[in-house]
Amino acid sequence: MRRPVMAFAFGLLTGLAVSGISPAGAQGAHPQSVQAIGVIDAQRILRQSKAYKSIRPQMQALKKQYEDKFRAAEGELRTSKRNIDQERAILSPEAFAQRQREFRTRVETVQRDMQGVNRLLDRAMSSGVGKIQLKAQEIIRDLAKEMKLDLILTNIAVAFSKPTFDITDRVLERLNKQLPSVKVEMPQAKPASAPKQQ
Repeated sequence: MRRPVMAFAFGLLTGLAVSGISPAGAQGAHPQSVQAIGVIDAQRILRQSKAYKSIRPQMQALKKQYEDKFRAAEGELRTSKRNIDQERAILSPEAFAQRQREFRTRVETVQRDMQGVNRLLDRAMSSGVGKIQLKAQEIIRDLAKEMKLDLILTNIAVAFSKPTFDITDRVLERLNKQLPSVKVEMPQAKPASAPKQQ
């Protein structure tokens, strides 16, 4: 789960920079004095949010659904392989070679399907985390206006800060109220391109 957490932290600050709130290291052509600073723990915001916790069981259920499907497919392939090996003595070399080619094609199809599902699961996870990220950005912008903050820093970019600068709990409280859960939706697989007519 570390990859979506780090992506969340990076995306959160990127969104804030675009919206006009200065993240760590952002400077204009004419730097202005910073009067008020806020510090957030982006990783804790994500990990402790109710929305993120709602995503995990949904992802586990989706993974199990596809694992069961592919486990059944692998069982069928093992049975087919045993049958081909047993029939080798009664098949002509040409027929045996044909059966092997057909079996390899089936194996490659299952492998492609598994890889495709893994990509779709990654996209589903990223989409869910993205919804939390957008809501967190909105909340941080609102807090920045209310508290008249000039600069937002993440704790990983700060060696030391006073606890009073930390607005993580405020962000997390609002996030849990405004977005208590996120529905994970499996994206549709892109249809295979039709072969070009000669």
